[in-house]
Amino acid sequence: MEALIIVAHGSKMKSSNDEVVAIVDKIKDIKKNEDLNVFHAFLELTEPSLFIAINNAISKNCKKIKIFPYFLAAGKHVLEDIPCELKKFKKLYPDLEFILLPHIGL
Repeated sequence: MEALIIVAHGSKMKSSNDEVVAIVDKIKDIKKNEDLNVFHAFLELTEPSLFIAINNAISKNCKKIKIFPYFLAAGKHVLEDIPCELKKFKKLYPDLEFILLPHIGL
């Protein structure tokens, strides 16, 4: 079983966060017949956090977890924060595969 986690920044504006959730829902609908669980996560200001989303994927028995940063540029979140979070999970779950995909800007 595989997981795809789309992680965005997060906003104080619910409508902005809802856009990310809507995109994830569309992907879930397209991929519904595949062996893929799709989740959304946010780094700041709202839930679920990336930590929660990864734990949700693990609880669904996903052995390969891909993280897709929904960011236009390679700033601190893309270059440091997300890789740092993945590093923690790789140590905790060495038998699982964690893959950091290029951010959307690329």
